[in-house]
Amino acid sequence: MIIEIFGPPGAGKTTFAQALKARMRERGHLMELRLSQRPTENVYGRAPIGSYQNVMIQRLTRPLLETLTIARQPFANSRDLKTAIHLVRLLAPTSTLSSIKEMQYLFRLSHWWHDKSRTAPVTLFDQGFVQAVCTLALRAGVTNDKLIGDALDYAPKSDLLIRLDAPLELLEARLHDRERLQSAIERRLEPDLRLGLAFIPMIDRVQSLLLQRGRYMLSGSSVDRRALDKSVKVIEKEVTKMLQNRTQVSFVKTLATTAVSSYGKQ
Repeated sequence: MIIEIFGPPGAGKTTFAQALKARMRERGHLMELRLSQRPTENVYGRAPIGSYQNVMIQRLTRPLLETLTIARQPFANSRDLKTAIHLVRLLAPTSTLSSIKEMQYLFRLSHWWHDKSRTAPVTLFDQGFVQAVCTLALRAGVTNDKLIGDALDYAPKSDLLIRLDAPLELLEARLHDRERLQSAIERRLEPDLRLGLAFIPMIDRVQSLLLQRGRYMLSGSSVDRRALDKSVKVIEKEVTKMLQNRTQVSFVKTLATTAVSSYGKQ
């Protein structure tokens, strides 16, 4: 099962993902977490000297190391590259540098998406293909719903979408704090305040297109500890129910296959 979170920058996607994983573990369910590579604010002001620099080094080198690892798998390499190229062509960023950056990100995302769908019972992406389509549409300046819808139709589908949001004032405050604490290098890697706030109407537009397509979606919040705990509990129960339903369906299919096989031998 693949679960992905989407929402504007500053909505607390990574915080929510970590809390949901902890809740699932408490309930006896294994959940793998695939995090995006924005350095966490927890590093600032509380970590030992050099820790933040280490986070930045890891963030800059990880994409290269992952790309080299994927390149050694020809079939996956072809599939994932095709996905990345097609999405970037549909929603081409206005900058060549942005196109290259988004293509390598989508290439790696596609690889880990398909890998985890085969090997892990449940994998949670704090940012998946829906978030990537939002980013591409913004960087391309696309307002055509058909193009955005085509990208959503082409991208691999998760089993469950979680939309996170927060009041505008809180998002602005979080993005201001984030920008203030960022280094010059980070500012080149992250959306600026203007682009960050532009995510809000784009997220709304994409959600509408997803609902038109019948995608399964839940809402969550991490504006404060109380809202986070409440949302995580609700979503954990829904995920548990989905897992139980899958187990029942799998059991019925196994029984049906066994019955057909036994009948054929008679």
